[in-house]
Order: sequence, then C-alpha cells, then structure tokens
Amino acid sequence: MALHRKREEGRAAARLLLESSEPVELPEAEINEAGVTVEREEFRPFLPELLEELRDGCIVRPVPVVMSESLFVVDADTRSFWVRIWHTDESRTRIDRLHVTSCLPLMRGVRVSTLHGDYTEPMFGDDEEDDDDQD
Repeated sequence: MALHRKREEGRAAARLLLESSEPVELPEAEINEAGVTVEREEFRPFLPELLEELRDGCIVRPVPVVMSESLFVVDADTRSFWVRIWHTDESRTRIDRLHVTSCLPLMRGVRVSTLHGDYTEPMFGDDEEDDDDQD
C-alpha cells in the first residue's frame, strides 16, 4: 500500500492519495465534508451512508474490474461506493478529500470475471450461505 503526496497550488498542506492493490483497513476517521465530490449528482443523497462507514473505520478493496490502484470499493449497508480517498497524513485518521465515482445498490454474492481472471471474493458484500442449506 502506498500513500502518495500531491501538492495543490495555494495550499501549504499536502494530500496523500491512498493506493493499493490489496484491501486496506482504514481506522476511524474525521472527514472534511467540504472536500467530498461526486461524479454524478444522483449519488449525493447516499453520501451519509458512505460517510458513516468511513467515520467508523472499514476495509476498502481495490475495484476488481479497473486497473487502478487508487480506486476502492466501500461496502455500506445498502450500497457499494467506488471512491478515491486523500488523507492528510499517514495515520489515515483524517480524510481531506473524497471523490465518489460510482454508487451501486449492494448485491451480495455477485462475482466478476475479467480478462485477467475471476475475482474470487464477493464484489459487493459477503457471500454467505443460508444456515438451512448446511446439512
């Protein structure tokens, strides 16, 4: 996992872009809500669900169908969010900027096949079987 500094003109502080090819466990974090942007306005009503997940700490996973180490899936209660996250420091306890590129209804047990092979972990939520099926 890497955190890369990105300086912005007119800002003294640097932002650290979260990048990883593996899942990352994020600690509880404060979020600069003025730094939250969305790709499409129809995602905005679902932001409170995403912000709650990030404030409580969560595991984010790289998006399996995109060859980018800076785009992550955050599974909330009812939706999956594809996001880029910039922190203020390496402790990752303050999110300075958050950009939502996608917001999808949560679909448990969906598996994705790509040109690079099958993604074996559930893409949107856990893949639990019913207890009744285990005899």
